[in-house]
Amino acid sequence: MGAKWVLLRVIKIFRSFWYQGCTQKCISKFNCTKSFGTFSWVHGDCFWCRYDCMWETIEQFERQFGMVPQFHGKWPFAAIPLPLGFVIQEPASVVFSLLNLYTVYKMLKRFLKMSELLMKTTWISYACVGLFAWISSSVFHLSDCDLTESMDYFGAYTFVAGGLYVSLVFTSRALLPYFGGRTRILTVLKILCGVFYLKHIRDMTVHFDYGYNMLTCIVYTIITCALYIHYIWFRYRRLGKLEESDILLIRIIIWANLSAALEILDFIPVFWIFDSHSLFHMATIPIPIWWAEFLDITHGYDTNDRKKYNVLKIA
Repeated sequence: MGAKWVLLRVIKIFRSFWYQGCTQKCISKFNCTKSFGTFSWVHGDCFWCRYDCMWETIEQFERQFGMVPQFHGKWPFAAIPLPLGFVIQEPASVVFSLLNLYTVYKMLKRFLKMSELLMKTTWISYACVGLFAWISSSVFHLSDCDLTESMDYFGAYTFVAGGLYVSLVFTSRALLPYFGGRTRILTVLKILCGVFYLKHIRDMTVHFDYGYNMLTCIVYTIITCALYIHYIWFRYRRLGKLEESDILLIRIIIWANLSAALEILDFIPVFWIFDSHSLFHMATIPIPIWWAEFLDITHGYDTNDRKKYNVLKIA
């Protein structure tokens, strides 16, 4: 353990010496800011100078240590130049984020067509939050700076928190027996969701803690999954079988969790384009379409011919 720690320390010092020494020349030559989090480093001469420094450092690392280092907490990617000096820093994540944006938009359109959708305003609000989250993700992976990073993290957190809130509202009927039928307790839980959300935003604004933010999102996701799993079990106990919507919800839960598990596979980008995070974005693309399908079936409302069904009614 001691030898490994020493090696990692040496590697970190070597990277800092080589990379920062190179980028210092960029600052002097192109009048770039000293902080890498500003907009000046994500476009034009400053970006390409730092980009060259990154690949020079990688070349030195591969020669000296036989490995590829990360930069600013991220793997190196092959950037794509755009007009007016702009750059696509992470091509795969940008493309997949835009595709997620498209499927969330399609989900929103289907929600709007469901004239008798229960909790319609809630679901529409959730979809709108999703649009903001994926716009933020696209912009962040396009140009990674402090502003776009904050947009991405707050957008993703709001989407996850929104998912928890809608799961609580949607599964409330299955939860009422535990509260003796008292809806006030559910109202209090909904208010607490809002309070925790605002507290987290305030805390992250004061001090941006990546680990705390990730842990919060994981806890919210676990609670959301637990609520939906309990909802499925509640319906199965009452109906004696799994209906079409239940099977679809199970597929969504399994797929969403397997997608999130891709984040654990932290590997060097394939072709310097596809990393585990981009694959996570790719895997989540169909989920909004499945959500729309799930609500369409669950509430027995066919948006194509306006025909009502009752096959999946809980009560």
